[in-house]
Amino acid sequence: MRFAAAVLACLGIGSASGALADPPSSPAEQSAVAEPAAATPTSATEAATAKAPVTAPQTASAAKPAVDPEEQRLMAQGYRPKMRHGHKVFCRTEPELGSRLGGQEICATVAELKARQTAVREELEREQRSKMASPTGN
Repeated sequence: MRFAAAVLACLGIGSASGALADPPSSPAEQSAVAEPAAATPTSATEAATAKAPVTAPQTASAAKPAVDPEEQRLMAQGYRPKMRHGHKVFCRTEPELGSRLGGQEICATVAELKARQTAVREELEREQRSKMASPTGN
């Protein structure tokens, strides 16, 4: 049993070292690495397919549509996109103050959340200006 575990560990380390190896950096090194791996074609159809140019697979970023920067900002703040009644909304669960149970789920569209943030910022600035204007500073 120990022997089998040791053999499996060695095989795992061997495969991990091959996966973590640095790829060749220059095109000459890449072609030198690719040549031994290529097999010689045995039939005419294999020869035709071997000469065909190989296209790079599409990356995941090319397949996905670009995400709006506002949506990225909301997701960074902990909001999750959801579909409600055919509209895309962003939801976040805010805990109830003084309670460890549950919380309140806040859902709104991007425009509503942006308007709410602007209103909160303006209210904060107005309060700060009123504190600075009072003679006692309180």
